[in-house]
Amino acid sequence: MNKKQEQQILDYYSTTDKYIRSKTHSNAHQTIFTKESDKYQWLVLEQKSQCEVEVRQTDNHGTITARDNYELTGNLLKCVGVERLCEGANIQIPFNADEINLIYQFGEQGKAETCAVCPLFFRR
Repeated sequence: MNKKQEQQILDYYSTTDKYIRSKTHSNAHQTIFTKESDKYQWLVLEQKSQCEVEVRQTDNHGTITARDNYELTGNLLKCVGVERLCEGANIQIPFNADEINLIYQFGEQGKAETCAVCPLFFRR
């Protein structure tokens, strides 16, 4: 994964507080970003293969709330799998390709705007 792709991912998952690269927790296989204001909110970018990256995001309790898979092709990122923690339950909800496309169609401004436009998908 190159720096441009990494920045695209960071921009999508960053909301009001920006993520900061953690030199302490990152290693050769995964890059970990934390929020300065909260030691439990992590964004983990794990290189699964040369062309696959898994992104995991945790909340302020350290619970994984999002697990997304990206395919890398040249400088392009393509989301190929999305899971979100179901509010009020302890399960991850997978999204199919059509749902992912719909989310990205309306969610070009970032994660917060996507949730505002498509709340049905995030509260199933």
